[in-house]
This record gives sequence, structure tokens and C-alpha cells, in this order.
Amino acid sequence: MKAFLQRHRLVLFFLFAFLLSWYPWIIALTRGRTSGPNPLGPLVAGIIVTAIVSGRSGLREFFSRLVRWRVSVKWYAIVFGMPVLICLVAVVITLCFVHDSHVSALSIEKLRDVPERFLFILLFIGLGEEPGWRGFALQTKHSPLIASGILAPIWALWHLPLVGNEFPLPIVAPFVLSVFGGTFMLTWVFNGTRGSVLLPMLFHATINTVGAGLIFPLFPSGVLVLLWWIYGVAWLCIGLGVLLFSAKKQRRQAIAGRAEQKTTKRTKDP
Repeated sequence: MKAFLQRHRLVLFFLFAFLLSWYPWIIALTRGRTSGPNPLGPLVAGIIVTAIVSGRSGLREFFSRLVRWRVSVKWYAIVFGMPVLICLVAVVITLCFVHDSHVSALSIEKLRDVPERFLFILLFIGLGEEPGWRGFALQTKHSPLIASGILAPIWALWHLPLVGNEFPLPIVAPFVLSVFGGTFMLTWVFNGTRGSVLLPMLFHATINTVGAGLIFPLFPSGVLVLLWWIYGVAWLCIGLGVLLFSAKKQRRQAIAGRAEQKTTKRTKDP
């Protein structure tokens, strides 16, 4: 049974992740209401499946990823800077197309709330989702691109309870594009930081704080749809680009390493 669960651990994880996340939504639907998903579902699912298939040693590795902070400074710059940059680029491009829009100004009160909002998102959404989606689901034998291609539509589907309330129908399609782009980017960050889950958590929290928390509420509904499309396409292009570039770089390094080993072996052979 343990061998069977090990072979199908991803399926088991996804089943638990959806069940533990969607139960508030399902209960609300039966009562004629609606609700968002429980963002802690992927975290709990990752813990349960890891405990079943890997035991204590697996749990130690799982939790160690949450506090793996000793990485290059460049990754912290990427984690905190890239979401801000992409959002600002999307805003600038949007404003180039829309000249007479009533865009609100960013208030001092909103800026003061940023640390509190960021901490809440980090501990509730980042911690709830990233240990499952990245810390567990990405640990496969597939290449980063294929693993991301499998995970992205599942992660997008997981947000279904938010459609129609937090995500109005006109922005669902660009939101899905941003999820795919974010998945590619998060895979790149996860692999580049040697499997740290803390850095994807910080990245996720920065994205939500800057976009949904600060920038998007400034735009009226009509302009917001255009902004979302530009934002989603930007995430998709940049995320796919960095992941492909990283894979190409790793292949070159692997080829160079094998060539160096062959050269060293020839020099040692009599």
C-alpha cells in the first residue's frame, strides 16, 4: 500500500488539497451562498501526504524548506522587486492606451497598511499555498517546464470558488494567464534557491500585496479589465522566458561538465 501511495502521491495530494480547500465553498453552495477556498488546504494536504509516504524524515525535509533563507541576495531582490516591476510596467502600458480614465491616487493610508497586509498574506496565503504547490507538488521527476505545465492549470482551477465574486468574469481569462506565468516564475525561484519554500512564500505575498492590495483598486472596472490583460500577458511572457532561459543555461552547464569529465579522464588514462 505504501508503494502504491508513493507512486500516486501527487494524485493523493491534489485530492486532499482540493477537498481541504473547497469544503467551505461547497458548504456555502448548499446553503445558497458562496465562499472562497481555504488557503491552508494545500499546506495541510502536503503535510498529510508527506507523513503517509515519507514519514518523519520526509516531514523534517518538508518543514526545513519553510525556513531555508540562506540564499543569494539576488533572489531576495527578484522576490521583492519583480512583482513591483511587472505591475508598474502593466500600469504604464495601460495608461498609454487610456488617457481620460479616472484613476484614483494612491493614498498615504494605503501605503501605511502595506506591512500589515503583507504579513497577513504571507502567513495566511503564502504559507497556506506554497508549501503544497511548490514544496510538495514540484518534487517530481519531470523537467521544470513540464512540471509547471502540469501544476499551472490545477492551481488555476483551485481558484474556482473566487470566480464571480473576487474575480469578475471579464478578468478570469487574464487571471489564468497570470497564474501560468506566476507558476513558471515560482518554479524558477524554487529551483534557483535550492528548494526553498520561504522565497516563493515571500514572492506570492509580494504579488498579492502590490497587485490586489495597492494597484488594482485604483482603476475603474472598464480600465481594470485592460490592465489585467496586460498584466497577465506580461507575467506569462516573463515567467516562461526566465524558465526557458534557466533550462537552457542548465543544459549548457551539464554539457560543459560532461566534457570536462571526459577531458580529465583522458589525461588520467595511461
